[in-house]
Amino acid sequence: MIVRPQQHWLQLIFVWHGSVLPKIYTRLLLNFLLSITVIAMLPWYTSLGVRFTVAPFSILGVAIAIFLGFRNNACYSRYVEARQLWGAVDDSGPVAVSRGKKYLA
Repeated sequence: MIVRPQQHWLQLIFVWHGSVLPKIYTRLLLNFLLSITVIAMLPWYTSLGVRFTVAPFSILGVAIAIFLGFRNNACYSRYVEARQLWGAVDDSGPVAVSRGKKYLA
């Protein structure tokens, strides 16, 4: 068994090898630049009289929460079913061995 020394959580944030960061850093950079652009443009939007409210974000958040709740429930149901099936397979092993012993005896 390979036992690695525990690292501090701050060191783990900046791990590059074996991380997903090399695959998504361009998307992260684009998202960062987009958010900086939106923040920089906010005073210009407010000077035009455009107001941002939190209502669309609240509605979207509730919709996403409901969707993820149903999805999580379906995943948990699959997990429980898989555990039941694996338990049945695990329980049938000793029964097959004992029947084999009786057959060979």
